[in-house]
Amino acid sequence: MLLTSPLFPNLKAHFGENCQIDMLVNAGTEGLLDTTLLGTIYLLKRPKGIFVGLKSDIALLFTLREQKYDIVLGLTGGERAAFAAFFTGAKVRVGITPHSFWTKHIYTHKISHKPQHIIESNLDALRLLQIPILSKCVCVKVAKDSKAFKNLPKEFVHCHFFSDWLFKCLEDSFCAQIVDFIAQTYQIPCVLTAAPNANEMQKIQTIQILTQSNPIIFAGNLSLEEVALLNTKAKAFIGVDTSIMHLSAANGIPTFAFFGPSFAQLWHPWDNTLQDSIFKNQKGGIQIGKHRIYQEKMPCVPCGNAGCNNTQKSDCLLKLDTKKALNALHEFLSPLLKDSKT
Repeated sequence: MLLTSPLFPNLKAHFGENCQIDMLVNAGTEGLLDTTLLGTIYLLKRPKGIFVGLKSDIALLFTLREQKYDIVLGLTGGERAAFAAFFTGAKVRVGITPHSFWTKHIYTHKISHKPQHIIESNLDALRLLQIPILSKCVCVKVAKDSKAFKNLPKEFVHCHFFSDWLFKCLEDSFCAQIVDFIAQTYQIPCVLTAAPNANEMQKIQTIQILTQSNPIIFAGNLSLEEVALLNTKAKAFIGVDTSIMHLSAANGIPTFAFFGPSFAQLWHPWDNTLQDSIFKNQKGGIQIGKHRIYQEKMPCVPCGNAGCNNTQKSDCLLKLDTKKALNALHEFLSPLLKDSKT
């Protein structure tokens, strides 16, 4: 969702400042959206109970239809998005066609799959409509202030080691090792963040127990806008393939991301100072502008699966070569933190 934000300024530049751009997103993700160029944000909620959910979805569909949109862009490739696009009644419907047979003719303009970054795929929706691409910058909503950050140190590294998808996560003990490595090598603390769900809360508690350097912890008590604000104050960001990684890259904070089975070519952190991806299809440590990713040189990587044999556990992350990974991290951080050494 965050990687759709480059579309908004290009649409405004083409159709004029008075054009209305609305968004339909999953409830809970709207906190990342920079609403400066947006109108209404519609939320796709998932209430408990089949009938309650069905009633909510139907009401939402008719609300969308009442807006009489000229153009609808469906960028998820899902059946729900395709049906919603069709139900709006918009004459121009651009999107990624799902695999289901009944969705083949829903979109008037079809986005084809290409081995390119998701931002470029999203912008293909505009290219199909012959709308010029003037900007490719990702924009994120940042809180103006937060009382939670009164006692933050002047210099720190922001770490977010978690994802809703377990197959994207590192071993907790290695996360603790990273935190201690940074504290011992550069004499500055790490600030760890986690979402308010049981899995992440448990993992961050385990990491805290395993560390010896007493990192600063924000466990589930920050909004997404506050996480974005915290990130802007960091010297660097360390994490995995997740939304907070993209948030950090959008803020221009040097970002180091561990990738497992995911296709880094599609999802690597985007450098806003570049107009095109300079990603090279290789493994190990890969520099992309001011950002860097680390992905193991296993023959099966990337597999695109939800972990090894879809078990939600990825050997390429849980059993990675910690020495090589820390060396890559050291090479990345040293130019950024050299002034922080005592």
